[in-house]
Amino acid sequence: MSVSKSYTKQKGAIVILAAFILGLAATAYLLKVFNPESLRVEQNRKTSLALNEAKQALIALAVSNTINPGQFPFPDRNNDGNYDGRSDCPSPVSAFSYAFLIGRLPIYGQTNPCVSPQTGLGVNVQDGQGNQLWYAVSRNLVHKYDAPTSNPAINPSIILTPTYPWLKVFDGSGVLISDRVAAVIISPGNSIGAQDRAAGVADANHYLDTFLIGATVFSNSDYNSADEDFVVIQSNADVNDRLTYITADELIYALEKRVLQEAKNKLTAFYAANSYYPFAAGFGSVANQNQCIQGNLRGLLPVNAPNNHVCTCAAADKTCHCSFSIVSSASFTRNDDSFVPDGAGVNSPTGACSVSLADTKTCSCKGAGGCKSLTGTTDYQCDACGACVATVDGINKFTTTGAFAGDAGACISSANQASCVSGSDGSFALIACNGSQLMGGLLPAWFTSNQWEKYIVYAVSGDCVSSSTCLSNTSPPKITVGINPKINALVAGSLANPNASCSIASYLNSGESSNINVSNGIQDSLYQMTQPRTLTNGDQIVVIP
Repeated sequence: MSVSKSYTKQKGAIVILAAFILGLAATAYLLKVFNPESLRVEQNRKTSLALNEAKQALIALAVSNTINPGQFPFPDRNNDGNYDGRSDCPSPVSAFSYAFLIGRLPIYGQTNPCVSPQTGLGVNVQDGQGNQLWYAVSRNLVHKYDAPTSNPAINPSIILTPTYPWLKVFDGSGVLISDRVAAVIISPGNSIGAQDRAAGVADANHYLDTFLIGATVFSNSDYNSADEDFVVIQSNADVNDRLTYITADELIYALEKRVLQEAKNKLTAFYAANSYYPFAAGFGSVANQNQCIQGNLRGLLPVNAPNNHVCTCAAADKTCHCSFSIVSSASFTRNDDSFVPDGAGVNSPTGACSVSLADTKTCSCKGAGGCKSLTGTTDYQCDACGACVATVDGINKFTTTGAFAGDAGACISSANQASCVSGSDGSFALIACNGSQLMGGLLPAWFTSNQWEKYIVYAVSGDCVSSSTCLSNTSPPKITVGINPKINALVAGSLANPNASCSIASYLNSGESSNINVSNGIQDSLYQMTQPRTLTNGDQIVVIP
């Protein structure tokens, strides 16, 4: 046999072997693709990705709302004869029904009668079987179309004190996962049981499932009350819904990022126009009118026109009311006997109060605390709001970095000091900031209509106020955030409802950001950098140049 014939036979064998290998590979691929278990796993993977993508897009849509950030769209329902990917907002003459709050996820821009902004999700997300996703939203987060029409007020207070109960999500055993659910997004899967979607405009029960958990009937297609329940359950022959959800906490945390950035931008604009930052407003129900306070370096945003801040003392209960945002210190000098001094054991001063060995008749407080007598009775104490009460006779004294005036009754003021006889009626006032220390006009309407100014902490370095241009790098000192010790100002928020509290701990969670009592002219100069959100720490700190 010639060499050429032998080579030809070998070449033919190689071609046959290659074709055989390719055939095996193709067969293996087809077996994998059409293997039911592999197909199910791939569909579940795609569905999980779709649900997460839709969740993030829905949060982004709500947060970016230009009229009322945090507000959600109405679902796409079949009341108009189709599912066209657009929100179906109720008519202003229609009585409200919870059925308005469940339908398909709206993809496209809204149409009348939906209020502005008429925007949609912008992404056509489908589950692993090619089905459009469904969506249910809490009544707390949609525009009220029936008279009188209104947008919902959306701020941290709605987490724990919503107008209506939040939606609920349970697991497949009927155990509650969350009762603070803002919205749910559901993959309906393919039709099962008696579900019939042939016409393309079927009601929710032909897409979403009803099932038993024990003896209790649950349905993902119903929406009959504000706290309607939805179930995350393992797929089986009777149930193939897959869902994810957005909690109120997740929404407010994301929304707070926008709020803080808005506050930062407006404070930056204020500085650009004035070459200094404004003083802060005070904490608490008395000082919390969001008015600038002379000398106050940490508090809330000053959005309202400034006014004098009045302090009062009453004869009836021997109590003086003067916020620590207004005064640097509140002290009491007793007529008789002494207070136990600092470091003298169990009866030593508590909290932010102190008694020096050089003057044991005087208790001085820069925040909540008290001072005791040798017998262990608390003869003078202050709360965080500056309500200070004495049980013995003496003189109340107050200092500030601003200026007092307008004294009356048993109170006498001079420049930055005031004194009032205990057990007598009297008053004095801290002179208002100048009218330029006002940033309310810079903020968008939605910011103040949702009262975000009552939740955002604002702190400023002492060298950046009163026409000072932040030139110092070390004094008086600057604010430190994390390892950066040269911060001029900051805004901060948390998932907290301070409810007009005077304590910084009611506004921020981190001990590093809230562990120091701050009074007029005194700054807590140490703050923690924003950390990943946890169940116990939702602080977000935004530094201002």
